Amino acid sequence: MRFNTPIKISLFLSAVLFVLAGSLFYAASGTEYFLLSLVLFFWFSVVLIYKVVKLYIHSKISVIYKNIYTHKGVTRFVDVDIDSVEKEVEDWAIQKENEILQMKASETYRREFIGNVSHELKTPIFNIQGYILTLLDGGLYDEEVNMKYLKRTSKSVDRMINIVDDLEVITRLETEESQLEIGEFNIVELVKDVLDQLELKANESKIELSIQKEILTEFVVGDIDKIQQVFANLISNSIKYGKEGGRTEVRFFDMNENILIEIADDGIGISEMDLPRLFERFYRVDKNRSRKIGGTGLGLAIVKHIIEAHNQTINVRSTIDVGSTFSFILKKAK
Repeated sequence: MRFNTPIKISLFLSAVLFVLAGSLFYAASGTEYFLLSLVLFFWFSVVLIYKVVKLYIHSKISVIYKNIYTHKGVTRFVDVDIDSVEKEVEDWAIQKENEILQMKASETYRREFIGNVSHELKTPIFNIQGYILTLLDGGLYDEEVNMKYLKRTSKSVDRMINIVDDLEVITRLETEESQLEIGEFNIVELVKDVLDQLELKANESKIELSIQKEILTEFVVGDIDKIQQVFANLISNSIKYGKEGGRTEVRFFDMNENILIEIADDGIGISEMDLPRLFERFYRVDKNRSRKIGGTGLGLAIVKHIIEAHNQTINVRSTIDVGSTFSFILKKAK
């Protein structure tokens, strides 16, 4: 029997006192009122101990318990079981600690995001400002300067537009305002279209693009436009960070009701330290090289959101100077 409520504690202590008092009464008196006195003493002890426990212990625990229930959002409060109080308090404390840690992480992420957005926009804005000031200072009438600086200004404006467009895409994906248009499509043909679009870019770096398939069907279920963006971002990255004369391969593997897709390259690779943050917005493994070859720093974040919107997970494994492999799963069409 567990003594975890005021009445149980009172009965237990009263029983102890009853035995002690009975022994004393019996030793001290042999009158006919012995049993009646003993019973009265017992119930008096019960009431007294119950009041003391209720007033000085149980009531204070109840206040704490009610506060915990209130913060949990529970409207119906049950009576206190002292055994469960410790666990309830411990669970509540762990929950609050996790909430605080999550809030701190969110605040850190917010600060980093604002800093990254400012930094990414600052570069093209300062470039545009420099080009315009040069043109205003007389470069506008110099035929060797004006078109060159106007083209550079246009390039910086395009970069800003790309950043804003990618941010808008991520915002829609995060707020679920962008509804997926689910349908059946041929995934191999889709990849061939993407490879055709990126062939010129790959040829400039002398990177070979290829497809390897070990599947029974080429049809999957998903949003064809969103999945095309996933392939475009991943394959484009493999070309940007690939080695001259290297290779990028898109692989398909049969997995019962699903198809496993891998985009593998033999490029510069990604360090183990960078892998956990790879899909964060604006996170760059090699900042100098990333800005030199272009891009908004949002491509992998968009990939992650699109794959997660399909209720799947994007995975990556990589080794420095060996290459990287990104993989995800899509359901087969029935």
